[in-house]
Amino acid sequence: MKRIFPITLLLALIPIVSSAQTSTGFVTGRITERITGQPVANAKIIIESQPEITTDPDGRYQIELPPGTYQAKISASGYAPQVIGAISVTAKYTSVYDVKLDVQVTDETTVTSGYFQTTTDQPLSNVSLRRAEIRAMPGSGGDVLRVIGSLPGVTSVGAQYGDLLVRGGTPNENLTFIDNIPIGDFTYFTDQYDGGKGGRGAVLAPDVFDRLEFSAGGFGVRYGDRMSSALDVTLRNANRKRIQGSLFTDSGNAGASVEIPLGKRAGWFFSARRSYIDVALDLFNIGDIGKPRNLDFINKFDFDLAARHKLTVTAMNFNDRATVPLESAQKIGSRRDQLITERSSHRTVIGATLSSTLGEKAFSNLTAWGISEHNDGSFLRLDQRTLQRQRDLRESNFGLKEELTASFSPRLNLAAGGGISIQQGSFYTFERNGVGYSLVGEEYFAATRSNSFRLAQTANAYGYAQLAVQINSQFSITPGIRLDRYGLTSQTLVSPRISARYRFASKLAFNFASGIYRQPPSTYVFSLSEQNQNLNAQRATHIIGGIEWLATEDVRVTVEAFQKSYGNLNLQPTRLTPNYVGTGEGYARGIEITAQKALAGRWAGQAAYSFSQSKLRFAPTGFHFPSDTIRPHQLTLIGMTRLKGFSFAAKMRVASGLPYSKLTVQSTTTTPIVRTWGLASEADRNSLRFSKYFQLDLRVEKKFDFHRWSFAPYADFFNLTRYRNITDVTYRNLTSPSFLSERKIIPIIGARVEF
Repeated sequence: MKRIFPITLLLALIPIVSSAQTSTGFVTGRITERITGQPVANAKIIIESQPEITTDPDGRYQIELPPGTYQAKISASGYAPQVIGAISVTAKYTSVYDVKLDVQVTDETTVTSGYFQTTTDQPLSNVSLRRAEIRAMPGSGGDVLRVIGSLPGVTSVGAQYGDLLVRGGTPNENLTFIDNIPIGDFTYFTDQYDGGKGGRGAVLAPDVFDRLEFSAGGFGVRYGDRMSSALDVTLRNANRKRIQGSLFTDSGNAGASVEIPLGKRAGWFFSARRSYIDVALDLFNIGDIGKPRNLDFINKFDFDLAARHKLTVTAMNFNDRATVPLESAQKIGSRRDQLITERSSHRTVIGATLSSTLGEKAFSNLTAWGISEHNDGSFLRLDQRTLQRQRDLRESNFGLKEELTASFSPRLNLAAGGGISIQQGSFYTFERNGVGYSLVGEEYFAATRSNSFRLAQTANAYGYAQLAVQINSQFSITPGIRLDRYGLTSQTLVSPRISARYRFASKLAFNFASGIYRQPPSTYVFSLSEQNQNLNAQRATHIIGGIEWLATEDVRVTVEAFQKSYGNLNLQPTRLTPNYVGTGEGYARGIEITAQKALAGRWAGQAAYSFSQSKLRFAPTGFHFPSDTIRPHQLTLIGMTRLKGFSFAAKMRVASGLPYSKLTVQSTTTTPIVRTWGLASEADRNSLRFSKYFQLDLRVEKKFDFHRWSFAPYADFFNLTRYRNITDVTYRNLTSPSFLSERKIIPIIGARVEF
């Protein structure tokens, strides 16, 4: 014992001694104007307790700081300021923070805040997050989809799902761009082909983000082909000073990233991640969803070709595989999911963007991209012989697009662009009828079906233009129009949109947005039957109005009311047939009240309440029924603080349960008599609701700084109270339905090392 004590004491003192020998780290980046891409010279970067720094003629800056977490304010004459609330500095490590500033038309009565960013074409329903804010969100494990799922107007099926249900929309109504590349599905382990609930997690690790912008509706004409939301992701650029990297691991994932300078004018950022979710599920006895694994590789190269031309190349590879062996399938709570499963997904995404400053007034982004995707799966019944479902889906997309922004004056900006894409693919699907497999009538009596479809090369094209007009310091308006040509449906459609902002007083503004949004049928739905090949593009009309009050520089209160009207919806009436109807209609409407304290200083947080309704029907004269994805009441409280070097964050969400249909036991009039669960009348569709949803999450993190590296362990706990959240209903017998729930405390224990 006498020998052990000195050794233990020495080990305990190592972090203290190393910390005392820490050296400085660096923060670097470039400040540009958002519209024209012009560098902003002499912009001021003010960091607490540090000398003021100004940018050089090319808009670049570099700051040397001791390890720690800082807040930076960026300002320049004639521009709206910006604040970066959490800059993490590690010894000998260079962090890159590029910032785009907006030109500001001001007078003496106008008060601006650098904490909350708004643009003329997206004055409301919009949020911008950087990497530190993504990592700090409790109950997310660093998964960006769960971070977005904590925002007002957004919900999900449950804690084990990473899908996004935005203002009554379905997961497939959400648009995602990664470095200007349009990505179809942003999730791993998606079940969009087997139930439509979405996926389990985001395809990107939190370490690879630079920033993201998310819009819950009313977005501008630059974005198309989706009816609910838009997520625009920018990946990190490598620093150009030294080779550096990071290691990250948690209960289900492990990975690393490295930044490699390629001379003074180029850099390469590389990240790789592998999941071990199956091990975590076994360790904590969390349900029985099989043996999921994913592997991803991210590459981003950026080159300064000339003073006014920059090229970025992004190459990504996403792979996931999920197996459910016999012993796991037997334990699955849902009868219809008790299948021995082997499924996989492989995606390769490559894109290149040439960014050019044109003269003194314009900026261009020219992007070429290609995506290759393969999804397959085989599902056997428990007898290990009968094939219940099978799919083999192969698709590729290649495209070219141009985005141009120009500033004619501080009060008049133009955005215009367009693109063309070519898609092709081959699709095979098979599903056996449900006899001996399901007790639900629409599955039990469904006919066995298989279908093969080959999509020849099909061209899609679009163009858009919008003007942002600042009438005066109080009022701005942004009208725009978008034209889409869908090769899949042979339709050419026009989508007008408009947004406006009026400032009543120095701290009070009214925001408005409205427009038409289109979404063509997915190639998967299109391939299921010949009838589906007659489907047309779906339509949603958004009307959003809101009041914004800037209580203090870093506290904002908003009230937003929204109405989303659907037309030409592609809906599947029952599982009896693969055929969809294209005559669906519906609406989603509600009000959201949010108070937000920005991530700055010691405290940050958000309190948000939403009330919403959503109903659908299969035809204009049909019966309205509640949609699958709406929670009428939802309250979310989030709090974050820093105390003695620790970061603490907690989130509580209370919400109405999701709807489900009232099924009754029915008997056939045929011989032999068959008894199954069925829908007695249309009024019973989604007429019931699960019990209320409640979840309390907690996150704790501490960063230790050493001479040339840092170590940041954290713990993220989901569902601390072990509340029984109902996520699904299943019919195992003819006595009563059973309910599937999430009740376990899900601990995500992890750490991040920077060096």
